[in-house]
Amino acid sequence: MNDFAARTLAEFEALCAIPHCSFHTQDMFSYLCTQLAQKGYEVLSDEAKNIYAKKGKPKVCLQSHYDMVCVGDSMQHKGVQIIQKDNFLYAKNSSLGADNGIGMACMLAQDMTDIELLFTNDEEVGMIGANHLALNIESSLLLNLDSEDITEIVLGCAGGADIEISLTLPLEPINQKTHPYMYHIRAEGFQGGHSGIEIHKDKENVISEFGFFLSTIEAYIVSLNAGEKRNSIPVGLDSIILCPTPLSTDNKPFIYTTPKKAYFHITPITESALHYAYAKDSVQALLCTIHSGVYAASHQGILSSLNLSILSQKDNVLKLIIMARANTDMLLKRTIKRLEIMTSLYPHCDIQVSGYYSPWEKSIDDNHPALRHLCQLYEKHNISPHLTQIHAGLECGILKKQILLQRKQSGLCNTELNIISIGPTIHAPHSEYERLDLAHFQTFCAILYDFIHSYQGV
Repeated sequence: MNDFAARTLAEFEALCAIPHCSFHTQDMFSYLCTQLAQKGYEVLSDEAKNIYAKKGKPKVCLQSHYDMVCVGDSMQHKGVQIIQKDNFLYAKNSSLGADNGIGMACMLAQDMTDIELLFTNDEEVGMIGANHLALNIESSLLLNLDSEDITEIVLGCAGGADIEISLTLPLEPINQKTHPYMYHIRAEGFQGGHSGIEIHKDKENVISEFGFFLSTIEAYIVSLNAGEKRNSIPVGLDSIILCPTPLSTDNKPFIYTTPKKAYFHITPITESALHYAYAKDSVQALLCTIHSGVYAASHQGILSSLNLSILSQKDNVLKLIIMARANTDMLLKRTIKRLEIMTSLYPHCDIQVSGYYSPWEKSIDDNHPALRHLCQLYEKHNISPHLTQIHAGLECGILKKQILLQRKQSGLCNTELNIISIGPTIHAPHSEYERLDLAHFQTFCAILYDFIHSYQGV
């Protein structure tokens, strides 16, 4: 392992020990500010807890976000325990946080005397830090380190929106004579993953599959909760239902298997204190008719998608959180309109759209010196890079808008800002299956180190 890669890995291990789930990044904020000051940087921050660090006369700004999608044990505000196996890094019973911890670690490990660093906060929950950025950078090139495929140089990305559907369900008195069988349902074997870059891999969505399961039975629903994060394909589900007939004989657990061999584990229970439940019909119809997956694609990749992310129930109100993505504004707005029309057909159904952000559309010229030089370095390390626009959300478009706004407000005349995104290969981010390819990680570190030490600016 080269020296820069070894230093980066050591920095990453230190970062993993610090809890930094989205919305709970205060410990990481303090750690980064302290470390950067000790390393001799001029350090500034803004109200959104974005962090800017500078040395010398920079020609490039490196950028990463410092929150992570927490799944598993890390949700308990715990650090991540790293496991190395078969030339991959995993986390024990948790998402790894290589997204975007590896980018952060590279920024801390590099040793340039002329450089800028920008750490943004709460990217995974709606680009909050980027949207409220009140810090400026001097460089005309920002290198985002949040991509997840070593073979790609990313020049554009999808925009997105959070959509919340609230369904008010009329409670009905429970007739234990007509519905005497009560069951507890939990999900097992769903794979999960990033709702943008893995939406095309035909991974089963536990919320959609539960809707199809409901279509096979007669039941009332007592409780229903599912999903983990707005930007991950959901894997967990917990529900209690009432049925007029038994789902299995001899009062034994029953297994409902999905087409991909995940399953719902259904266990008989007894409970005498329940008095009300709601009919499954509206829930079943909503979950089965909203397609979770790809909506549009081309030879360049996915263009539009939707992910059913979270179900939560409080009393008789069921809330469904949806993440919509598209690589053009037109496609994103069309997805939202489709859902608005669909939900208008349901009584007692309300839809709210928030966190809308436009796609980052490619603007850098193919002959730009930074892009040409970066491609040469990839080829030096035996990689023919694919210049692409990905179907995941990156902060780049928002950052460009905010940085140019800061420059204008500061009276600066420099309006040139080009952005490129690169990164090592990270599999199944936003899930307990997240893993970092160590071979690709070493190659990425070598490319990044060579670039920041040789790029002369424009």
